[in-house]
Amino acid sequence: MPRTTIFISLLYSILLIACDPQSNDVPSQNAQIFAKSNLHVWAYEEYDAVDRTPEEHAQALVDLGIDKAGYISRNAERVSEFEVYLKAYREAGIELIAVWTPIHTDAPLEEVQVREFFEVVDRHGLNIQWWLTLEQDFDAMPEADRVDDALARLRPLVERANRSNCRLVIYGHGPHRWFTQAENEIELVERLKSEMPSAELGIVYNFHQSHAQMGRLQSVLPQLQRHLVALNLNGMRSDFTKIERIGRGDREREMLKIICESGWQGPTGIIAHDRNQDAADVLQENMDGLKTILSEFGHHEVAASY
Repeated sequence: MPRTTIFISLLYSILLIACDPQSNDVPSQNAQIFAKSNLHVWAYEEYDAVDRTPEEHAQALVDLGIDKAGYISRNAERVSEFEVYLKAYREAGIELIAVWTPIHTDAPLEEVQVREFFEVVDRHGLNIQWWLTLEQDFDAMPEADRVDDALARLRPLVERANRSNCRLVIYGHGPHRWFTQAENEIELVERLKSEMPSAELGIVYNFHQSHAQMGRLQSVLPQLQRHLVALNLNGMRSDFTKIERIGRGDREREMLKIICESGWQGPTGIIAHDRNQDAADVLQENMDGLKTILSEFGHHEVAASY
């Protein structure tokens, strides 16, 4: 075979590999977002079959080699323990990066999980992300009213958060709800930013709340990425199983590859969203699954961080 023909054949093969959407070749610098040093845990403290104290929960993270965490301030019970967990995490060298609270009423600043959260924030001078969900049923409203209604609810909450040096971050809760869809979250943030240019805002993207968007991540990520401040991982299944260990689903690999190739470099979380098992075991299983996927992608150095 002539040398020119051989060269053209080799070049064509290289181009096919480079353009193959199923290829696991992901730039190694982008895979660093999945390194263990960049991980935080989420949906952890209240999802545990083992009865642990805040100090024991903190020690479990230390034993796993994790030094960042988010906290669920879902209701009066959870927010009553917030300050205790804050102190336990600080003493263990664990950084609290975010607190999530849902909003249920038309007087959100009077809801106990919000009021007491800000009392602790102000007392300790915290500067963290406030992950916030509007739990109102926007799907039951006329479509033309949803954005304006959500904005009216969000404006005073943005002002309150920023006054305490917290970034308000939209958190979708419920995979099929209007408030959870990335396109709607983007519109809300961009409208708020246009009205309040100095406001600190963002979006957290949760795999376990995004099953309705599995096929849209590639198209929506460029717009989402401008506002993305955190990403929480989960095993993703085509049958819409909500909670699955990383590596046991059939869709998370393609989603992780899309995230890697986007160049996004922010914080990444794993969850322990299972009340029937030891939370430390669940976190370890998720890290094991992430390690396996990183090895499949050829990122052995990042995988070795586990």
